[in-house]
Amino acid sequence: MSLRFILLIVFIGCCTAYAQQAKTYTYDSLDKKRVHLNTIGMAHLGAWGAVNVVGGGIGYFTSADREWKSFYGMNVIWGATNALIAYAGYRGASKEAEGHRTIDDALHRYEKVKRLYLINAGLDVLYIGSGVVVNAYADDMNNPAMWHGFAKSFMVQGAVLLLFDGTMYALHSRQDEKWYKLLQGVVVTGSGVGYRYQF
Repeated sequence: MSLRFILLIVFIGCCTAYAQQAKTYTYDSLDKKRVHLNTIGMAHLGAWGAVNVVGGGIGYFTSADREWKSFYGMNVIWGATNALIAYAGYRGASKEAEGHRTIDDALHRYEKVKRLYLINAGLDVLYIGSGVVVNAYADDMNNPAMWHGFAKSFMVQGAVLLLFDGTMYALHSRQDEKWYKLLQGVVVTGSGVGYRYQF
């Protein structure tokens, strides 16, 4: 047997082992991925909130037009709300990163976070729809310029949040197949739950 042939066999074996290792993941690694995605998401949401507080504040105090003043003022409220939500979410994700969960708890939290972003996306559509309706009937209300400004803020904020929640849901859902494959190795016995590794 030649040296070249032996080296070729070793090389193929190493490549195969590397490929298998690259596809290997545990529920713990998937759980950490969920926490990491949430941490990044909350950082982005907080940044968007800060931009609205600062930009909206400047716009509110410098704009002479009543409609734009109302638009910027409502953006400040949205920004402060989003910043607070992001802060709470970021702290929660940071605490989760320090803990260790069972496979059942990790899966439960994974499904819960996907459901949360999906519900939020539905609420975002409602915000956009409310803005559209208010904007359409603003001329029939007292102080129509104010209502036009509020409505436009609702539409803009709802659209951005829909993009955010939709993206976060899609990023988390990309782990579905990995979870499915991982759970194929879960074994339930009379004495408890175990995991079967396949080589």
